[in-house]
Amino acid sequence: MEKPNILLFLMDTQRVDNMSCYGYPKRTTPNIDRIASEGAVFLNHITAGIWTVPSHASLFTGRYVSGHGADAHFEYLAVDFPTMAEILNELGYQSVGFSNNGWVSKKSGIARGFQEFYLVSRAIQGKKVVEWFYVEEIFEKPEEQDKGSFKTVNAAISWLEKKWDRSKPFFMFINCIEPHGPYWPPEPFRSCFLPKDMTEEELKSLPPLHSTRECVDIRVGALKLTERQWQIQKALYDGSTATLDDRIGKLYQYLVEKGLADDTIIIITSDHGDVHNEHPPHVEHHLCAYEELIHIPLIIRYPHVIPKGIKIKWLSQNVDILPTILDIIGVKEEKYWRTLQGVSLLPTVTENKIVREYALTEYNSLQMLSFTWIRHPDFHVGKFFYRLKAIRNLKYKYIWYSNGMEELYDLENDSRETKNIANEKPDIVKKMRSKLEEILLSIDIVDYGDKQVIEDRERQYGIEKTKEVYARLKAWGFYRELKQAVLPKEEDIII
Repeated sequence: MEKPNILLFLMDTQRVDNMSCYGYPKRTTPNIDRIASEGAVFLNHITAGIWTVPSHASLFTGRYVSGHGADAHFEYLAVDFPTMAEILNELGYQSVGFSNNGWVSKKSGIARGFQEFYLVSRAIQGKKVVEWFYVEEIFEKPEEQDKGSFKTVNAAISWLEKKWDRSKPFFMFINCIEPHGPYWPPEPFRSCFLPKDMTEEELKSLPPLHSTRECVDIRVGALKLTERQWQIQKALYDGSTATLDDRIGKLYQYLVEKGLADDTIIIITSDHGDVHNEHPPHVEHHLCAYEELIHIPLIIRYPHVIPKGIKIKWLSQNVDILPTILDIIGVKEEKYWRTLQGVSLLPTVTENKIVREYALTEYNSLQMLSFTWIRHPDFHVGKFFYRLKAIRNLKYKYIWYSNGMEELYDLENDSRETKNIANEKPDIVKKMRSKLEEILLSIDIVDYGDKQVIEDRERQYGIEKTKEVYARLKAWGFYRELKQAVLPKEEDIII
């Protein structure tokens, strides 16, 4: 059998519980619903990392966060492990990627291996801008229709029309920044889900949720949104999801009309979700591992292998996507599997087998310290300085913090994680902590120390202010620039 094409479409910051194919009563994803009805929906899909870089790194390497080393302290994917694009190139694929998110780029190492990779810009105040975590959003011009998704899908279709060598299967990756905040979808999607009694004045007065401004203010207690404001924010998030669903529908319809859909493995997923005041003061992503953040969509359509309209209740993770692709296309050579820490989900799909009993999520919080001190230089950022590791099965979730905190939730009876039962069930805590350690010991762990993209912060906040913040972070021991130690070689004389 000839190898199928592969389309991997990532909805940045998309949680599952506002998607209609996952049971949301509002019709936010009619096009994705159609694709889901023709493939498999994974109901308990968990990200290994809780923000863009570590999650994409896990997706592309098939390794856990501590297995590839990229996170909020080391904002790059090092070259030590082969990526999905590199592997598929070797297997004869023509690879191309499109990204609205500057973190998903050649510069960060995330896009390593793609034969062609394009950062898709959009116009903000007459300038070409690619979305970075700390880009200042400005929505003032009517021509700013979306965050680049329409242009991205058009570029993908154009590539298929003009640049695809049809003697080879294609591997196409797309990251669209929707529904990442600030939530401001274009019409008609903006109005679709807003409260009927909302006025234009109320909408305009809504604080935007910039990652490095309002979200930081909320975490430190300097800004508090009302319940009504959160209701509107969630409605705008729904509109952002619906916007991207429309773009996905456009691309899918193209594949159908060109007779490519059935010969393409279509994968729709996300890198992480977003927190909307369910666990204050947590907001957006970073610093926690609640379901709103780590429970993400995974939909796979490939009618030659994937049964139509099935829902998989067993656990899966984004580290499992690369092994699953290799399994579907029949790759047996050990060299392509050697570095993978995930497992193939194909037995789950075709035989209803459980391939993983636990899901692991990890996080290092260092990035939030610099953003906090830039806005609030007197805040005690030590409150945000910790490592986090969470382990989850279908019944319980255990969250371990390096500062000594522990959380345990009964997901069957408390799916919204409203009550921490760690003190009530010490035996379960002990069992989950032991299992977490067992999994961590099984991982080939790498640690590159701290390395952040400081030059982009300098462009955003100015050189002097950035230098001041990082000097403080180093002085307090938060940011470590590792120096290779020269050890003594002299021998002692024992008498």
